[in-house]
Amino acid sequence: MKDPQLSIIIPCYNEEKTIADLIAKVTFVKFGFNPEIIVVNDCSKDSTPDILNNLKKKYENLIILNNEHNLGKTQTVVKGIGKSSGQYVVIQDADLEYEPNELAELYQEITRSNVDVIYGDRFGKKNKVIYWQNYIGNKFLSTFSNVFTYLRIKKFIPDMEVCYKMIRGDVARSVAANIVSTSNFGLEPEITARLSKYKKENGDHLKFSIVPISYYPRSIAEGKHMKAFSDGFKALVEIIRFNF
Repeated sequence: MKDPQLSIIIPCYNEEKTIADLIAKVTFVKFGFNPEIIVVNDCSKDSTPDILNNLKKKYENLIILNNEHNLGKTQTVVKGIGKSSGQYVVIQDADLEYEPNELAELYQEITRSNVDVIYGDRFGKKNKVIYWQNYIGNKFLSTFSNVFTYLRIKKFIPDMEVCYKMIRGDVARSVAANIVSTSNFGLEPEITARLSKYKKENGDHLKFSIVPISYYPRSIAEGKHMKAFSDGFKALVEIIRFNF
């Protein structure tokens, strides 16, 4: 595939229950073109690798990358972004918590409004809440992150921890090349801080836009990986670290 309009990066770890359905959903999104779909398998221990190998035979625009060792979500996403070639790049989790059809809305917004970055906003719709500690924690971390980033970009980001971040391709690859976090959930604070600091050739900061999105949270029993307090504390430390 030559110069695709959009690269979709899917980090994947032990998602045998959802990965096939997720990729089918992503493939059938009506963009008006075939996106570049890059799945990075983070050394899954279940049947995910076999499922991905079979899916590769079915979808010609699907690229499968495999980590030799478990790197965690942050560096797995970084690897995928580094291998991308799209004019725009977006991150898609391998579970079914997000609605892939809404990626088309983000793409329309980023091309129509002439912005550089779009953040989804799970708080912008009446989405179901399973764990209130996660909801409140995300609200707090987003607000704390904005204390630093708003001064640079003059835009309030209501959901810093959201998966759906669509970024101009050249910017995404430049920023990803410098991401150093190795924690599972360090990607969001670091990439947000780095995007807020990024300056274009004319010296201007990037232009951000926010789009409300749907969210279908899964429980720990269903495979939810996040641990609210320990991961939240790490994110708090990384907000401070990468903004300074």
